[in-house]
Amino acid sequence: MPECRNCLRLGVGCPGFSPQSEFISRKEMLKSADDIFKAAGVEKRRVGSCEECRSSKHRCTKTRPSCRRCILRHLPCVYPSKPDKQQEREASTQPASSVASSTAAAAGLTSTTTAQPLDVGQWTNPALLRAFGVNIESLCSDTLPKDHGLRLRLVNAFFDRSHHLRCVSFVHPPSFMQSLESASIAEDYGEPLLYAMCALGARHIYFDATLALDGPDRDSLPSIVPGQAWAERARKEILGEMHAPTVQNLMAGALLCEYGLREDQHALVFIMLAFLHRAIRLLSLDAPRPLPSLCTTAQMMQREVENRIVWACFLIDSLAANGVEKNMCWKDNVPNIPLPCSDDCFNTSQVPSTPHYLSQIEDSAMHTVIADLDLAALLVVVVRLRTKVMQLIRVADPNMHIWEPSSEFVRIIDQLMALYNNLPERYYLTDANLYVLQDKGMLGAVFALHLFIHAVIFDLTRISLAGFSFPLAPAFKHAPSEFRAHCQSLCRFHASRVSDIIRTGISFSPNAFDDLFCPDATIESTKVQIIYAATVDQSPQTLQVTRDNIITNLNFLLSIHNRGKEAPTQFIRAIIPLCHLFGFQDIAERYQETLGLSIPIDPAEVTGSSDVHHLSASASFRRGRLQLQELQSKTGGKAISSGNDAKSPLIQATQSIFYEEPIDKGVSNDYASSLPLLRPGYSPFEVAPELLSQTLAQRNSLQAMPPADDMVQSGGLLQPSVDDYIKTADEMSTFLTWGMPDMPQWINLADQMPPG
Repeated sequence: MPECRNCLRLGVGCPGFSPQSEFISRKEMLKSADDIFKAAGVEKRRVGSCEECRSSKHRCTKTRPSCRRCILRHLPCVYPSKPDKQQEREASTQPASSVASSTAAAAGLTSTTTAQPLDVGQWTNPALLRAFGVNIESLCSDTLPKDHGLRLRLVNAFFDRSHHLRCVSFVHPPSFMQSLESASIAEDYGEPLLYAMCALGARHIYFDATLALDGPDRDSLPSIVPGQAWAERARKEILGEMHAPTVQNLMAGALLCEYGLREDQHALVFIMLAFLHRAIRLLSLDAPRPLPSLCTTAQMMQREVENRIVWACFLIDSLAANGVEKNMCWKDNVPNIPLPCSDDCFNTSQVPSTPHYLSQIEDSAMHTVIADLDLAALLVVVVRLRTKVMQLIRVADPNMHIWEPSSEFVRIIDQLMALYNNLPERYYLTDANLYVLQDKGMLGAVFALHLFIHAVIFDLTRISLAGFSFPLAPAFKHAPSEFRAHCQSLCRFHASRVSDIIRTGISFSPNAFDDLFCPDATIESTKVQIIYAATVDQSPQTLQVTRDNIITNLNFLLSIHNRGKEAPTQFIRAIIPLCHLFGFQDIAERYQETLGLSIPIDPAEVTGSSDVHHLSASASFRRGRLQLQELQSKTGGKAISSGNDAKSPLIQATQSIFYEEPIDKGVSNDYASSLPLLRPGYSPFEVAPELLSQTLAQRNSLQAMPPADDMVQSGGLLQPSVDDYIKTADEMSTFLTWGMPDMPQWINLADQMPPG
């Protein structure tokens, strides 16, 4: 008899009498059995009551994932976790490793930490259940939860928080949600994409909930972050099919890059980006491909999805490479495809009116096109400008006339100002816009856009300050003094705007800082403001504003909760020594004393040639190489060799920038007026009035600092002069420029006076 009578009556396939049943695994047999129970209108019971029914001594229906009593009473339904013996037997019979998995592990593609078994008691704490609003243990399993409502919450968390970050908005929301409701996600998008999206969503849910926990409850959480197993599963499936890449796998791969950067898996991201670039080339997604004359709406939307995938990979690669040509996949080439169209057209499946190309915008259309671009396209443009800036300042050409209007230096400034001044009003950080942006899930991306614009401007102009001795910096020795003064003011202005944006975001929502670039922009902004106040303008007003901004930036960096427990301390490591050395000792001492921080300057190994190691300490490539070396040292493998680099200093401080003539801040001539516009014609953000009116002492107990005038002379200690600070900055230019702890031997943080 091929099928039993009950299966025939229910209209389902009978797994027990199928001729192929001997080849079906037990897992598939159990799934078939579950389908039979569902078709029969009953739910399969399993042994053991849930914790809630057991404690209240009520009868439990024992159905998974939630029993009926818990569903009716809106209670968290948690079952005792017991290892499944059958799974243990299957695991024991499987090979210890395969060629693909061992190769991936050797290359740092898999997680180096194994998931520890979870104690049920760690998740059943009432405070945790109230904060999370969901059984977090179900988010730490190898498979996605079967509960449709929970899956929907994970997907919505992704769309609300990650969808617009770094141009990963290639998933068409209406089509995806329709597939999710009809249970056809695996066929339409593939499981890796769903697992990657849910992994990012689980991460947002988890860290949002930790904000509501007290210190002891937060410390009692397991080290595992929900969603890690899902990202690992998606990664393995993509690597297993990398010989036949698909558009769906490219989408999942781009999301895994975003997830990997959040988990500090920099070696994985570096290799994954190369795979994505090669797959895009194989699929010809980065080249013009005309659509049929009578194409359907579905074909047009598919082409837009493919274009967005390319731009997402292009943007992530540009940020990870940090301007180092050898680390870039696209190098100087840009995809010859239209920039992402507006979200309104994309979500409603409408044809965009006029396509825009990045190469055309860079050549001549920056002033006229910016107002027509949507968020994703604007992010591509500004990140492309950032790449150009990071490449330009690495050119050691002291004879370059950077002050001439035709120079690449001035041209980039002009493009940045055109972008800044023509930004669409819907992206202004005003009170009215903030709520609209949050409702659309664009809040974090828009804040990142503003931070990118300001950071790119001061990244370029900071070489006019003492200490930032990038290879292009000596070109300022021959520049007119008014041009140098203008660049210094431009640098300080936009660095200060970062602090204002942070105040605006903190007063509104922590979701404003979802993008990973926020801490980097804050750190570099703080360094610029400290050096400017010490070496250019020591007026009481400038010192007081700088103090306020330093404290704001430090408070923000210490409040970052979703990058690991050690991340806040690591973020401020580059700031505390500068505060000690450049006149803000009281801030450094108060933070170290109040927070119990010890900020030593640890040695760091730097490998590679000059065009590789000219990276900041937080650069993805440097961190990825360090992680790979640590992995090899643990496994007994041979460390990566870098030739003779380890035998001699890899970073030589470039020629110190000393200016023989003082900077005249009162210059007013036709030359200065012809320079690019310093300030925009609009207020791109609104600082909360209460923040502007508060004094330092009112904002935080850590902010009770002496007035600037009182700091000029304290006992017998005289405030160092501008020349002293310039000399100090030049002596430690390696630390300022590359973020590397190559501090001069005379520096002692206990003695804040520089030599002379």
